[in-house]
Amino acid sequence: MPLTDVAIRKAKPNGKVQKLSDGNGLRLEISKAGSKIFKYRFKLHGGDSDFVIGEYPLVSLVEARRLRDEARVLVKQGINPTDFRKQKRAEKNAELAEQVASSELMTFRQLYEEFSEFKTTSFGDRAPDWQLDTLHKHNLRFEKHVFPSLGDKPVVHISEDDLEDCLLAIQEHGTLSNRNKIKTVFNMLFKYAKGKRYIKRDTAKYISDALFVKHEAKHYKHVTTRSELEVVLQKLDGLKATYEVQQCLRLALLLFTRPGETAKLKWSEVDLESRQIIKEPTVMKMKRGFVIPLSRQALSILEDLMPLTSHTDYVFYSPYGTGRSISTESLGNALRRNGVDEINPHGFRHTASTALNEMGFDAEEIELQLSHIIKGTRGVYNKAEKLVQRHKLMQAWADYLERLVGTQGD
Repeated sequence: MPLTDVAIRKAKPNGKVQKLSDGNGLRLEISKAGSKIFKYRFKLHGGDSDFVIGEYPLVSLVEARRLRDEARVLVKQGINPTDFRKQKRAEKNAELAEQVASSELMTFRQLYEEFSEFKTTSFGDRAPDWQLDTLHKHNLRFEKHVFPSLGDKPVVHISEDDLEDCLLAIQEHGTLSNRNKIKTVFNMLFKYAKGKRYIKRDTAKYISDALFVKHEAKHYKHVTTRSELEVVLQKLDGLKATYEVQQCLRLALLLFTRPGETAKLKWSEVDLESRQIIKEPTVMKMKRGFVIPLSRQALSILEDLMPLTSHTDYVFYSPYGTGRSISTESLGNALRRNGVDEINPHGFRHTASTALNEMGFDAEEIELQLSHIIKGTRGVYNKAEKLVQRHKLMQAWADYLERLVGTQGD
Protein backbone atom coordinates (compact mmCIF):
# COMPACT_ATOMS: atom_id res chain seq x y z
CA MET A 1 0.00 0.00 0.00
CA PRO A 2 1.47 3.42 -1.02
CA LEU A 3 2.75 5.73 1.67
CA THR A 4 1.03 8.93 2.75
CA ASP A 5 2.41 12.05 4.42
CA VAL A 6 0.21 11.37 7.44
CA ALA A 7 1.61 7.84 7.81
CA ILE A 8 5.18 9.08 7.48
CA ARG A 9 4.69 11.80 10.11
CA LYS A 10 3.11 9.35 12.56
CA ALA A 11 5.80 6.66 12.10
CA LYS A 12 7.96 6.44 15.26
CA PRO A 13 11.29 4.69 15.92
CA ASN A 14 10.94 1.27 17.59
CA GLY A 15 14.54 0.33 18.31
CA LYS A 16 15.20 -1.31 14.94
CA VAL A 17 15.43 -0.25 11.29
CA GLN A 18 11.96 0.00 9.72
CA LYS A 19 11.36 -0.20 5.96
CA LEU A 20 8.06 1.22 4.66
CA SER A 21 7.44 0.48 0.97
CA ASP A 22 5.81 2.96 -1.45
CA GLY A 23 6.04 0.82 -4.59
CA ASN A 24 8.25 0.65 -7.71
CA GLY A 25 11.37 0.30 -5.56
CA LEU A 26 10.79 3.39 -3.39
CA ARG A 27 10.80 2.93 0.39
CA LEU A 28 11.20 4.99 3.53
CA GLU A 29 13.74 3.74 6.04
CA ILE A 30 13.36 4.79 9.69
CA SER A 31 16.59 4.35 11.65
CA LYS A 32 16.82 3.34 15.28
CA ALA A 33 17.48 6.98 16.15
CA GLY A 34 14.35 8.08 14.26
CA SER A 35 15.77 9.64 11.03
CA LYS A 36 13.63 8.98 7.95
CA ILE A 37 15.43 8.37 4.63
CA PHE A 38 13.90 7.77 1.20
CA LYS A 39 15.72 5.09 -0.82
CA TYR A 40 15.23 3.53 -4.23
CA ARG A 41 16.07 -0.17 -4.68
CA PHE A 42 17.17 -1.11 -8.19
CA LYS A 43 18.78 -4.04 -10.02
CA LEU A 44 21.65 -3.36 -12.42
CA HIS A 45 24.27 -5.68 -13.96
CA GLY A 46 22.89 -8.64 -12.00
CA GLY A 47 23.03 -7.08 -8.55
CA ASP A 48 20.76 -5.09 -6.23
CA SER A 49 21.73 -1.59 -5.09
CA ASP A 50 20.21 1.28 -3.13
CA PHE A 51 20.03 4.89 -4.34
CA VAL A 52 19.70 7.32 -1.41
CA ILE A 53 17.17 9.95 -2.43
CA GLY A 54 17.13 12.14 0.66
CA GLU A 55 15.86 12.71 4.18
CA TYR A 56 12.26 13.45 5.05
CA PRO A 57 10.91 16.13 5.48
CA LEU A 58 13.69 17.97 3.54
CA VAL A 59 12.63 15.77 0.65
CA SER A 60 8.85 15.43 0.49
CA LEU A 61 7.03 12.26 -0.57
CA VAL A 62 6.07 13.87 -3.90
CA GLU A 63 9.68 14.92 -4.56
CA ALA A 64 10.95 11.45 -3.58
CA ARG A 65 8.61 9.82 -6.10
CA ARG A 66 9.78 12.23 -8.84
CA LEU A 67 13.45 11.49 -8.13
CA ARG A 68 12.67 7.73 -8.01
CA ASP A 69 11.10 7.99 -11.49
CA GLU A 70 14.19 9.84 -12.84
CA ALA A 71 16.42 7.17 -11.34
CA ARG A 72 14.32 4.40 -12.97
CA VAL A 73 14.89 6.03 -16.37
CA LEU A 74 18.66 6.03 -15.78
CA VAL A 75 18.61 2.37 -14.73
CA LYS A 76 16.73 1.42 -17.93
CA GLN A 77 19.59 3.13 -19.83
CA GLY A 78 22.13 1.05 -17.90
CA ILE A 79 23.27 3.99 -15.76
CA ASN A 80 23.76 3.71 -12.03
CA PRO A 81 21.85 6.69 -10.51
CA THR A 82 24.28 6.92 -7.58
CA ASP A 83 27.26 7.20 -9.95
CA PHE A 84 25.34 9.65 -12.11
CA ARG A 85 24.67 11.90 -9.10
CA LYS A 86 28.36 11.80 -8.08
CA GLN A 87 29.39 12.77 -11.59
CA LYS A 88 26.94 15.68 -11.69
CA ARG A 89 28.10 16.92 -8.29
CA ALA A 90 31.74 16.70 -9.40
CA GLU A 91 30.94 18.69 -12.56
CA LYS A 92 29.04 21.30 -10.55
CA ASN A 93 31.88 21.61 -8.04
CA ALA A 94 34.37 22.01 -10.87
CA GLU A 95 32.19 24.70 -12.44
CA LEU A 96 31.90 26.54 -9.12
CA ALA A 97 35.66 26.30 -8.64
CA GLU A 98 36.20 27.75 -12.10
CA GLN A 99 33.78 30.59 -11.34
CA VAL A 100 35.63 31.37 -8.11
CA ALA A 101 38.96 31.30 -9.95
CA SER A 102 37.57 33.49 -12.73
CA SER A 103 36.31 36.04 -10.22
CA GLU A 104 39.89 36.45 -9.03
CA LEU A 105 41.26 36.96 -12.56
CA MET A 106 41.75 40.35 -14.19
CA THR A 107 38.74 41.38 -16.25
CA PHE A 108 38.93 43.15 -19.59
CA ARG A 109 37.74 46.41 -18.00
CA GLN A 110 40.45 46.18 -15.32
CA LEU A 111 43.08 45.59 -18.00
CA TYR A 112 41.83 48.56 -20.01
CA GLU A 113 41.93 50.81 -16.94
CA GLU A 114 45.49 49.74 -16.07
CA PHE A 115 46.61 50.21 -19.69
CA SER A 116 44.94 53.64 -19.86
CA GLU A 117 46.84 54.75 -16.76
CA PHE A 118 50.07 53.54 -18.38
CA LYS A 119 49.36 55.44 -21.62
CA THR A 120 48.53 58.70 -19.79
CA THR A 121 51.62 58.60 -17.54
CA SER A 122 54.78 60.55 -18.36
CA PHE A 123 58.13 58.86 -17.83
CA GLY A 124 61.00 61.27 -17.20
CA ASP A 125 60.99 63.95 -19.90
CA ARG A 126 58.85 61.83 -22.20
CA ALA A 127 55.31 63.11 -22.73
CA PRO A 128 52.42 60.66 -22.20
CA ASP A 129 51.31 58.72 -25.26
CA TRP A 130 47.69 59.67 -24.59
CA GLN A 131 46.49 63.07 -23.49
CA LEU A 132 43.32 63.32 -21.42
CA ASP A 133 41.16 64.26 -24.42
CA THR A 134 42.43 61.17 -26.26
CA LEU A 135 41.64 59.01 -23.23
CA HIS A 136 38.15 60.53 -23.04
CA LYS A 137 37.44 59.60 -26.67
CA HIS A 138 38.67 56.03 -26.14
CA ASN A 139 36.57 55.74 -22.97
CA LEU A 140 33.41 56.78 -24.82
CA ARG A 141 34.02 54.22 -27.58
CA PHE A 142 34.76 51.36 -25.19
CA GLU A 143 31.83 52.13 -22.88
CA LYS A 144 29.46 52.05 -25.85
CA HIS A 145 30.88 49.31 -28.06
CA VAL A 146 33.14 47.03 -25.99
CA PHE A 147 32.39 46.88 -22.27
CA PRO A 148 28.78 45.62 -22.63
CA SER A 149 30.06 42.33 -24.10
CA LEU A 150 33.65 42.06 -22.82
CA GLY A 151 33.97 44.33 -19.78
CA ASP A 152 33.42 41.72 -17.05
CA LYS A 153 35.02 38.81 -18.87
CA PRO A 154 38.41 37.56 -17.58
CA VAL A 155 41.15 38.49 -20.03
CA VAL A 156 42.52 34.93 -20.10
CA HIS A 157 39.14 33.69 -21.34
CA ILE A 158 38.84 36.19 -24.20
CA SER A 159 39.50 34.66 -27.61
CA GLU A 160 40.06 36.16 -31.03
CA ASP A 161 36.46 35.12 -31.79
CA ASP A 162 35.24 37.40 -28.99
CA LEU A 163 37.24 40.32 -30.35
CA GLU A 164 36.11 39.66 -33.92
CA ASP A 165 32.44 39.47 -32.85
CA CYS A 166 32.80 42.81 -31.06
CA LEU A 167 34.38 44.48 -34.09
CA LEU A 168 31.86 42.94 -36.51
CA ALA A 169 28.99 44.30 -34.41
CA ILE A 170 30.48 47.79 -34.75
CA GLN A 171 30.99 47.26 -38.48
CA GLU A 172 27.35 46.22 -38.93
CA HIS A 173 26.30 49.61 -37.55
CA GLY A 174 28.44 51.25 -40.22
CA THR A 175 30.83 53.04 -37.86
CA LEU A 176 34.01 51.85 -39.58
CA SER A 177 36.16 54.61 -38.14
CA ASN A 178 35.24 53.53 -34.58
CA ARG A 179 35.85 49.91 -35.54
CA ASN A 180 39.37 50.71 -36.73
CA LYS A 181 40.22 52.82 -33.69
CA ILE A 182 38.98 50.15 -31.28
CA LYS A 183 40.88 47.47 -33.20
CA THR A 184 44.05 49.55 -32.87
CA VAL A 185 43.57 49.76 -29.10
CA PHE A 186 42.90 46.00 -28.99
CA ASN A 187 46.29 45.43 -30.62
CA MET A 188 48.09 47.65 -28.13
CA LEU A 189 46.10 46.33 -25.17
CA PHE A 190 46.82 42.64 -25.72
CA LYS A 191 50.49 43.23 -26.52
CA TYR A 192 50.67 45.00 -23.16
CA ALA A 193 48.85 42.11 -21.43
CA LYS A 194 51.22 39.60 -23.01
CA GLY A 195 54.22 41.66 -21.90
CA LYS A 196 52.84 41.84 -18.35
CA ARG A 197 52.27 38.05 -18.46
CA TYR A 198 48.56 38.36 -17.79
CA ILE A 199 48.01 36.15 -20.84
CA LYS A 200 50.16 33.55 -22.57
CA ARG A 201 49.35 34.60 -26.14
CA ASP A 202 48.66 37.90 -27.86
CA THR A 203 44.99 37.24 -28.66
CA ALA A 204 44.48 40.32 -30.85
CA LYS A 205 47.31 39.18 -33.11
CA TYR A 206 45.04 36.42 -34.46
CA ILE A 207 42.10 38.64 -35.46
CA SER A 208 41.27 37.87 -39.09
CA ASP A 209 41.39 41.00 -41.26
CA ALA A 210 39.47 39.12 -43.96
CA LEU A 211 36.26 39.67 -41.99
CA PHE A 212 36.34 43.45 -42.20
CA VAL A 213 35.44 45.75 -45.05
CA LYS A 214 37.96 48.40 -45.97
CA HIS A 215 37.47 51.86 -44.52
CA GLU A 216 38.09 54.57 -47.07
CA ALA A 217 39.62 57.58 -45.35
CA LYS A 218 37.46 60.68 -45.62
CA HIS A 219 39.42 63.68 -46.83
CA TYR A 220 38.75 67.02 -45.21
CA LYS A 221 36.87 69.49 -47.38
CA HIS A 222 39.17 72.13 -48.78
CA VAL A 223 39.60 74.43 -51.76
CA THR A 224 42.49 74.37 -54.20
CA THR A 225 42.00 77.25 -56.63
CA ARG A 226 42.45 80.99 -56.19
CA SER A 227 38.83 81.73 -57.09
CA GLU A 228 37.54 79.17 -54.57
CA LEU A 229 39.75 80.61 -51.85
CA GLU A 230 38.49 84.14 -52.64
CA VAL A 231 34.91 82.95 -52.05
CA VAL A 232 35.90 81.41 -48.71
CA LEU A 233 37.72 84.59 -47.61
CA GLN A 234 34.70 86.70 -48.51
CA LYS A 235 32.43 84.49 -46.40
CA LEU A 236 34.88 84.50 -43.51
CA ASP A 237 34.99 88.30 -43.59
CA GLY A 238 31.25 88.44 -42.94
CA LEU A 239 31.12 85.51 -40.51
CA LYS A 240 28.50 85.74 -37.76
CA ALA A 241 29.96 84.14 -34.63
CA THR A 242 31.47 85.10 -31.30
CA TYR A 243 34.55 87.32 -31.54
CA GLU A 244 36.75 84.51 -30.20
CA VAL A 245 35.56 82.06 -32.85
CA GLN A 246 35.92 84.65 -35.63
CA GLN A 247 39.51 85.43 -34.64
CA CYS A 248 40.37 81.80 -34.12
CA LEU A 249 39.27 80.92 -37.66
CA ARG A 250 41.27 83.83 -39.07
CA LEU A 251 44.38 82.76 -37.16
CA ALA A 252 43.81 79.11 -38.11
CA LEU A 253 43.87 80.02 -41.78
CA LEU A 254 47.06 82.06 -41.33
CA LEU A 255 48.84 79.34 -39.33
CA PHE A 256 47.18 76.28 -40.93
CA THR A 257 47.71 74.38 -37.70
CA ARG A 258 45.38 71.59 -36.67
CA PRO A 259 42.04 72.98 -35.38
CA GLY A 260 42.55 71.61 -31.88
CA GLU A 261 46.01 73.17 -31.64
CA THR A 262 44.61 76.58 -32.61
CA ALA A 263 41.45 76.51 -30.48
CA LYS A 264 43.38 75.38 -27.38
CA LEU A 265 46.33 77.73 -27.88
CA LYS A 266 47.70 79.02 -24.57
CA TRP A 267 49.27 82.40 -23.86
CA SER A 268 52.22 80.57 -22.30
CA GLU A 269 52.98 79.21 -25.79
CA VAL A 270 52.97 82.65 -27.43
CA ASP A 271 56.18 84.68 -27.65
CA LEU A 272 55.25 88.02 -29.21
CA GLU A 273 58.78 89.38 -28.94
CA SER A 274 60.33 86.64 -31.06
CA ARG A 275 57.18 86.42 -33.19
CA GLN A 276 56.57 82.74 -32.72
CA ILE A 277 54.44 80.13 -30.99
CA ILE A 278 56.28 77.36 -29.19
CA LYS A 279 54.20 74.19 -28.92
CA GLU A 280 55.42 71.56 -26.48
CA PRO A 281 55.35 67.86 -27.41
CA THR A 282 51.91 66.25 -27.39
CA VAL A 283 50.36 63.08 -28.71
CA MET A 284 48.25 64.91 -31.28
CA LYS A 285 50.53 63.75 -34.13
CA MET A 286 53.22 66.09 -32.81
CA LYS A 287 55.60 64.34 -30.42
CA ARG A 288 58.69 66.47 -31.13
CA GLY A 289 57.52 69.89 -30.08
CA PHE A 290 57.11 72.60 -32.69
CA VAL A 291 57.81 76.26 -33.41
CA ILE A 292 55.26 78.23 -35.46
CA PRO A 293 56.58 81.49 -36.96
CA LEU A 294 54.11 84.40 -36.77
CA SER A 295 53.41 86.65 -39.70
CA ARG A 296 52.66 90.31 -39.21
CA GLN A 297 48.94 89.59 -39.70
CA ALA A 298 48.92 86.71 -37.17
CA LEU A 299 50.78 88.88 -34.66
CA SER A 300 48.13 91.58 -35.07
CA ILE A 301 45.32 89.13 -34.20
CA LEU A 302 47.12 88.02 -31.05
CA GLU A 303 47.83 91.57 -29.97
CA ASP A 304 44.13 92.45 -30.38
CA LEU A 305 43.19 89.51 -28.18
CA MET A 306 45.63 90.26 -25.37
CA PRO A 307 43.49 92.83 -23.53
CA LEU A 308 40.52 90.44 -23.66
CA THR A 309 41.92 87.04 -22.68
CA SER A 310 45.54 87.37 -21.48
CA HIS A 311 44.31 87.19 -17.87
CA THR A 312 43.35 83.56 -18.61
CA ASP A 313 45.39 80.55 -19.75
CA TYR A 314 43.82 80.45 -23.20
CA VAL A 315 44.16 82.82 -26.14
CA PHE A 316 40.66 81.89 -27.30
CA TYR A 317 39.01 81.75 -23.90
CA SER A 318 35.39 80.59 -23.98
CA PRO A 319 33.00 83.50 -23.44
CA TYR A 320 30.56 81.15 -21.69
CA GLY A 321 32.47 81.00 -18.42
CA THR A 322 33.51 77.36 -18.69
CA GLY A 323 37.07 78.11 -17.59
CA ARG A 324 38.33 76.51 -20.80
CA SER A 325 39.09 77.47 -24.35
CA ILE A 326 36.51 77.51 -27.12
CA SER A 327 35.90 74.01 -28.45
CA THR A 328 37.31 72.64 -31.68
CA GLU A 329 33.75 71.78 -32.75
CA SER A 330 32.69 75.43 -32.46
CA LEU A 331 34.92 76.29 -35.44
CA GLY A 332 33.29 73.83 -37.82
CA ASN A 333 29.84 74.66 -36.47
CA ALA A 334 30.39 78.38 -37.17
CA LEU A 335 31.39 77.66 -40.77
CA ARG A 336 28.34 75.47 -41.37
CA ARG A 337 25.93 77.98 -39.81
CA ASN A 338 27.28 80.68 -42.08
CA GLY A 339 27.02 78.59 -45.23
CA VAL A 340 30.77 78.05 -45.65
CA ASP A 341 30.39 74.61 -47.22
CA GLU A 342 33.52 74.67 -49.34
CA ILE A 343 35.97 74.01 -46.53
CA ASN A 344 36.27 72.92 -42.91
CA PRO A 345 38.87 74.01 -40.32
CA HIS A 346 41.18 71.06 -40.98
CA GLY A 347 40.87 71.74 -44.69
CA PHE A 348 42.79 75.01 -44.18
CA ARG A 349 45.93 72.84 -44.02
CA HIS A 350 45.28 71.19 -47.39
CA THR A 351 44.49 74.54 -49.00
CA ALA A 352 47.66 76.18 -47.67
CA SER A 353 49.82 73.22 -48.68
CA THR A 354 48.46 73.22 -52.25
CA ALA A 355 48.85 76.99 -52.65
CA LEU A 356 52.37 77.16 -51.17
CA ASN A 357 53.57 74.34 -53.38
CA GLU A 358 52.19 76.17 -56.42
CA MET A 359 53.92 79.34 -55.22
CA GLY A 360 57.23 77.48 -55.47
CA PHE A 361 58.13 77.03 -51.81
CA ASP A 362 60.35 74.14 -50.79
CA ALA A 363 58.25 71.00 -50.18
CA GLU A 364 60.21 70.08 -47.07
CA GLU A 365 59.67 73.52 -45.54
CA ILE A 366 55.93 73.15 -46.15
CA GLU A 367 55.87 69.69 -44.57
CA LEU A 368 57.76 70.99 -41.55
CA GLN A 369 55.30 73.85 -41.18
CA LEU A 370 52.44 71.35 -41.34
CA SER A 371 54.18 69.55 -38.44
CA HIS A 372 54.47 66.42 -40.55
CA ILE A 373 57.26 64.02 -39.66
CA ILE A 374 60.05 63.88 -42.23
CA LYS A 375 61.18 60.27 -42.50
CA GLY A 376 64.78 59.12 -42.51
CA THR A 377 67.85 61.04 -41.44
CA ARG A 378 66.35 64.26 -42.84
CA GLY A 379 63.75 64.07 -40.10
CA VAL A 380 66.24 64.10 -37.23
CA TYR A 381 66.37 67.84 -36.52
CA ASN A 382 65.59 70.08 -33.60
CA LYS A 383 62.17 71.67 -33.21
CA ALA A 384 63.29 75.01 -34.75
CA GLU A 385 64.40 73.39 -38.06
CA LYS A 386 64.55 75.86 -40.99
CA LEU A 387 62.97 78.53 -38.83
CA VAL A 388 64.28 81.45 -40.91
CA GLN A 389 62.92 79.96 -44.11
CA ARG A 390 59.60 79.18 -42.49
CA HIS A 391 59.26 82.77 -41.23
CA LYS A 392 59.47 83.87 -44.87
CA LEU A 393 57.01 81.18 -45.92
CA MET A 394 54.43 82.19 -43.31
CA GLN A 395 54.70 85.88 -44.16
CA ALA A 396 54.32 85.12 -47.86
CA TRP A 397 51.18 83.06 -47.15
CA ALA A 398 49.65 85.83 -45.01
CA ASP A 399 50.45 88.46 -47.65
CA TYR A 400 48.89 86.26 -50.33
CA LEU A 401 45.64 85.96 -48.33
CA GLU A 402 45.67 89.72 -47.68
CA ARG A 403 46.03 90.42 -51.42
CA LEU A 404 43.11 88.11 -52.20
CA VAL A 405 40.91 89.97 -49.71
CA GLY A 406 42.02 93.28 -51.22
CA THR A 407 41.12 92.21 -54.75
CA GLN A 408 37.55 91.27 -53.86
CA GLY A 409 35.09 93.58 -55.58
CA ASP A 410 37.62 94.80 -58.18
